[in-house]
Amino acid sequence: MSQNEIITELTLDKLREEKYQFRIPLYQRKYAWTSEEVNTLLEDLKTFSSKKKDDEKYFIGNIVVEKKDDILDIIDGQQRFTTLYLMAKIAGLSYYELHYEIREEDDIFLKEFEYKSQEPINYNNADRQFKENIEEILKFQKEHLNDTLTLKSLLELCKVTLTILPDGIDIVKYFEVMNNRGRQLEKHQILKAKLLEQISSKEDSKKCVTQNDKIDYAKIWDYCSNMNVYIEDSIYYGDLDSKEREIDGKVREPIKKYLSSNEIPSYFENSQLSESLSIADILKNDVQNPNAKKEEFYIRQEYSSIVKFPIFIMQVFKVFITQEENKDCQSLEKLVVNDRYLIDYFYNEKKEFIFDCEKSKKFILFMLRMRLLYDYFIFKRDGDEKPILGGTKSIIPLDESKSKDILMLQLLFNFTAPQRLAQDWLSVALKWLDKNYNNLDKNYFEFLENFDRVMARERLLEKKDLIGVINYYLCKNEFEAKECDSENFVDKAELNKGTSTPHYWFYKLDYLLWKENNIWNNMRNKFEEKDRFNYASIKNIFRLSRLNSIEHIHPQSKKVEWENGITGCKNVDNFGNLALISNHMNSTLNAQQDSNKRLDIQKQLNNGTIESLKMLLTYSKYKDWNPENCNVHQDEMVAILVNDLK
Repeated sequence: MSQNEIITELTLDKLREEKYQFRIPLYQRKYAWTSEEVNTLLEDLKTFSSKKKDDEKYFIGNIVVEKKDDILDIIDGQQRFTTLYLMAKIAGLSYYELHYEIREEDDIFLKEFEYKSQEPINYNNADRQFKENIEEILKFQKEHLNDTLTLKSLLELCKVTLTILPDGIDIVKYFEVMNNRGRQLEKHQILKAKLLEQISSKEDSKKCVTQNDKIDYAKIWDYCSNMNVYIEDSIYYGDLDSKEREIDGKVREPIKKYLSSNEIPSYFENSQLSESLSIADILKNDVQNPNAKKEEFYIRQEYSSIVKFPIFIMQVFKVFITQEENKDCQSLEKLVVNDRYLIDYFYNEKKEFIFDCEKSKKFILFMLRMRLLYDYFIFKRDGDEKPILGGTKSIIPLDESKSKDILMLQLLFNFTAPQRLAQDWLSVALKWLDKNYNNLDKNYFEFLENFDRVMARERLLEKKDLIGVINYYLCKNEFEAKECDSENFVDKAELNKGTSTPHYWFYKLDYLLWKENNIWNNMRNKFEEKDRFNYASIKNIFRLSRLNSIEHIHPQSKKVEWENGITGCKNVDNFGNLALISNHMNSTLNAQQDSNKRLDIQKQLNNGTIESLKMLLTYSKYKDWNPENCNVHQDEMVAILVNDLK
């Protein structure tokens, strides 16, 4: 069989024309893509749509199949292919048939799933991952797509290669080979090699690399690239002799001095780049010794970073170019923070690398500074996924109460970022930290709160440009002054959109409810003792968490009860009747009678896992939930939001 008969390049339209039927065989794992992976694909497609040339197509990947009569069993690629299938169904399209050989409930759901914008989705028989990812696609469609850029237009950009395995292939052996094949170099490794090549080149060495320049730029890059370990731990365990290990004097004091005066600590010296190295030499060394130092700190994940290293580089790059005297603010508008385009950041339109030796050195040192600030003043997650900020790792200990406030604001940014994987707010926070390092404790919280307020006002505009707000600050070191028109706030914020209500306003409200203790103090004497919630620990236990399901407190299925009422807010999609919770909690509450929902909320509070303060407040203030109470509740919640915008 020739190669052309085995591998075919196809668009989705071509798959539909030829009526392809695919099946997920019994030995394949379940559909397991997370909502973040779905969001990554959608953001990639959106970005590609704005940058593509002519009829260029977006390559989804290679789908490996085994032919069984007229059915193609998917051997490799089922996660991507299933996600495309869900996107198509939401867009009202069908490009191919997709079945499960076993898992009958999943097969029934895929076959019967339909999306109608005005009707709730029937998730009966749906696996949790299907539900989460469908909601993620709908959320992305609401927030990022329009009449011109649609799910259909994104799908039309896609192409795949279809590889049909020849008869007689041992599938078990195939999986073994696939799992043992060599890993491809990542873009940040290539970028590292290119920058080090500039620094080690003899052509410019007389004026760039001197005898006194002992900085080990490769070592600095490696420290920065390991985003799940504090750099101070890398130094402590990797550069200090066991007899001299002392965290404050030997590690933190030199870092503190460096952040204040740019004096390079000795453990970043002893450069090995005195001889000229080619990019091939650097890459070869990087591949052959990916874990040259197998110290404990390289293996143990002490926390997880909220962004991957390529994204961190891109955010640092944006700050770096706005530090220059001849900064080009317009160039920021062309920079899309997506690791697919990392290398493109460092080349001009003529395909020339834009950093010479001197600039390469400056960038790596600037990245080190940004990474240290990131380590100490941007939150991480520990092994239990608990968000942490400061504590024993803080080089400048923040006031405990302010530290909690800062953490909550950063969580608010994290969960409501216009591009989830890019986390564009980081560039603004890092630029401010760099400029105001010596005055952090006093102003850091106030700055973040003002930043959020500016972004909230932007969300009320008909033509929102959240990335534009960020880029303006990076260039001007200030936020663009815009008047806040809070008239008709409910309509401008789209608060009465039911499950399509923007999630930001739920997160923002919960932050404000957490911040204002007097709200909960006023609840202490409500109802009889047996009906009271325990509010004592709300300030300590509550943290914003990633939520993706909007719950109707009075259920949609019983909306006729309100529609026939005489007074109050009859619309069950009213903001007063909504709360943002997890899919798991949504499923639990849907299965309960209204009278039992209150008990579930109490259990959450007692367990320290409360998800929605807005929902807790609803059950705290009102024993009976009716249109009149909903109307009062909405007015009070909107007043809290509007008052913060002033």
